[in-house]
Amino acid sequence: MKTNWPYEFPGINWLGKEEEKAVLDVVRKGSLFRYYGPQAPTHVAQLEDWAKHFYGAKHALAVNSGTGALCTTMSALQIGPGNEVIVPAFLWVSTVTAIVQCNAIPVLGEIDDSFNMDARDLRKKITKRTKLIVAVHMAGTPCDMGAIMQVANEHKIPVLEDCAQCNGGSFQGRKVGTFGKVGIFSLQINKNVTAGEGGIIVTDDDALYKRLVATHDVGVPWENSAPNEASDVQFWGQGRRMGELAGAVANVQLRRLPDIVTHMRASKQRIKTAISDLPGVSFRRLNDADGDTGPFLVLCFDAELHARQVLESLKKNVRNVWRLCEYGLHIYHNIGSLVKKVPLSPAGNPWSLPQNADSVYDYRKGACPRSDELFARSILITIPSRLTRAQEKEMAEAIRASLAEGR
Repeated sequence: MKTNWPYEFPGINWLGKEEEKAVLDVVRKGSLFRYYGPQAPTHVAQLEDWAKHFYGAKHALAVNSGTGALCTTMSALQIGPGNEVIVPAFLWVSTVTAIVQCNAIPVLGEIDDSFNMDARDLRKKITKRTKLIVAVHMAGTPCDMGAIMQVANEHKIPVLEDCAQCNGGSFQGRKVGTFGKVGIFSLQINKNVTAGEGGIIVTDDDALYKRLVATHDVGVPWENSAPNEASDVQFWGQGRRMGELAGAVANVQLRRLPDIVTHMRASKQRIKTAISDLPGVSFRRLNDADGDTGPFLVLCFDAELHARQVLESLKKNVRNVWRLCEYGLHIYHNIGSLVKKVPLSPAGNPWSLPQNADSVYDYRKGACPRSDELFARSILITIPSRLTRAQEKEMAEAIRASLAEGR
């Protein structure tokens, strides 16, 4: 493509004077820790207050990363040996990492043509050992939370929403992250808004929030500017607090999120419209088009060979394009440590723990055949967050040319 193309990192394209001013404020105060310093720190606390308002949640907790949010949450939910946690075949490795770090067993569920968790298959994967369902809103679009929550509620199993790739998204007018017991967001550089690293946890559950605060810190809740050592909540802390520098950037970026999402979603829709007449290709089904955040376009082909042919042409004309089955650690069978069941220690945990003896699963390619078939004939393209109309047209024309060449 000929024009000066924006970065594929959504939040980066929107960095400005406000983030610079906020970071400078932290440096000048010298209060880099979120709870105290030479002067009272404010940015992480403001981020949490704004997050509660933005997502419509009773509680929000800022942490050091999306992975930190997952690990903190699963520990606070007391996931452990003997437990199974259901995840979709299309995810990010960190979701599985958090489960294994708790010495529990991940269970793979199929995706459907929305490329999110298939609620019908979810029902089949539940056992008496299922302790948690992780609904991952992948590649910018929401899961069918109505169907997933129906299954979860019938079986009385809590749901953790992993919204790392769908920050700002919604389902039927309600923000993702607020349907289940708890939701997590990532602020890593690839995400819709960023602080380089960072995460946010939201919940309406008072007791869970108290455990989250304890787990993300030193094991007891932080109250009145100090750890409450006399608290009835006693966990092992993970030291996953967000620092003020990250909080300063995140606090500004989160307020930009509606504009970023609106711009990306509109760009994606115009590109889709411009190529919608092409034969042999369709788009992923959206559970809620209005709730899509727009950072990725998924093209679905009638056959794997067609997808392979088009990919070769697309690589010459479009930046950041992948056939989904080759999309790294987002695809279950590409996660080597999962496929090989790499243990956490020489003791073999979690796979060899006696509590997990009845949880025997295969994670090699073929474990989720319906998902594998979708991955093999689908292509993912990044939609930069600040495309001009001219760049949208250029991208659409490049995709059209590649599709014609790949027939």
